[in-house]
Amino acid sequence: MRFRPDKKYIIWGVTAFLVAACSILFIFAVFNYPIFALGFSNFLKVMMPVINGFLIAYLLNPTMMFFERKVIPAVLRILNIKEPETFKNKRIMRYISIGLSVVFVLLVIVAFISIVIPQLIGSIKSIAQQFPEYVENFTDFMNKTFDDNPQVLEYYDQYYSQLEEWTRGLMTNIPSYINKIWDSLSKGILSSISFLYNIVLGFILSIYILSFKEKFIAQIRKIILAYFSRKRANGIFMEIKDIDRIFRDYITSSIVDSFIIGVLCFIACLILRTPYAILMSFIVGITNIIPFFGPFIGGIPCAVILLMIDPIQAMYFIIMVVILQQLDGNVIKPKLFGDSTGLPAFWVVVSILLGGGFFGVMGMYLGTPVFAVIYSFIRRAVASKLTKKGLPSETSRYLRSNELPYEAPKDKKPKEDAADAEKESETTIAEELIPEDPNDPQTQTSQQTPGSD
Repeated sequence: MRFRPDKKYIIWGVTAFLVAACSILFIFAVFNYPIFALGFSNFLKVMMPVINGFLIAYLLNPTMMFFERKVIPAVLRILNIKEPETFKNKRIMRYISIGLSVVFVLLVIVAFISIVIPQLIGSIKSIAQQFPEYVENFTDFMNKTFDDNPQVLEYYDQYYSQLEEWTRGLMTNIPSYINKIWDSLSKGILSSISFLYNIVLGFILSIYILSFKEKFIAQIRKIILAYFSRKRANGIFMEIKDIDRIFRDYITSSIVDSFIIGVLCFIACLILRTPYAILMSFIVGITNIIPFFGPFIGGIPCAVILLMIDPIQAMYFIIMVVILQQLDGNVIKPKLFGDSTGLPAFWVVVSILLGGGFFGVMGMYLGTPVFAVIYSFIRRAVASKLTKKGLPSETSRYLRSNELPYEAPKDKKPKEDAADAEKESETTIAEELIPEDPNDPQTQTSQQTPGSD
């Protein structure tokens, strides 16, 4: 008698093996966390050029599509040249679009470096040269404050001994601090060289990714359709579209918002005659990319610099930054962002704190869209579960804890009718990817008109 294995039991056995293997691996990872953390860190270092390539390609894609869909067709119409229809000519059009987008981005970077960077360097040099004078001005201001306010002088005398002891300890440990600073500086130089190397490799890979973007997307769709049902595949496609929308709108809106805040800060500094207006507005504009905390992160070091130059100007600058932050949070950001993230203010703060705690400055910036994706997924999953139970999905219906907002579910159809309805509802994006066979008798029958009978 020939043995025929049951496919169902084979699947169960493989599933049980994978679950047991993953459990053992998880327990081993928990008790050997440093080894796995080091291995994961090394893996990230190796894969960093590829990750940078996908990130650069994602950022360049809107510019490339603008040239490919808007600029080049308009130029061809002006020159009375027919748009390319063959695959080879479209591929040439894609290469031209990539080249134009790269040239455009490089021109923007060069213009920024040639216009803004010299001003920033000049401001920093001026601050360094006049720093002793600024310290003397600040000392005179504090002495005048002590003379006009004897109570402040009493507090100063009370804590003077502690301050003197702290200063003496600081002066004693200066050599060790210098060695630490030198070590950090050398590590920073090596990290900068490695970062530039990864960026260059990522830039080269991004050109290849943009050239064959449709092929990569088609391969991902094929894999999803092969291992998931059409209904589940359609849900995955919709999730990917939602993730792309959230990140694209967030990145674009944050860059535009930071530019607007930087320009407004520069105009306000010119009106208030604030020293080093370009440096101050540049710091405030760059740090404004970080939601909620950005203006304060940029405003504090600027206020410290201005405090040594002119304390009154520092006070004006702080008031101006607070006004800008209110204007940005109540007027500019709602107009630009709209409901792109869908996160309440509390979860925005939580996402910034978690992202900054785990991944630093980049985590503070990308924490909000990542948390928005997770929040959106959980919200839709909870709404789907509540709808199946006949419960409303609106949060306002659950404000009273003593009342259950129960709604009687609608009459359910028999299982056969529900299965047929589910089959009919599976006309999804996945079906659009599969062309109909014109030689199929069912297709020919469905294309007949009612009057042909």
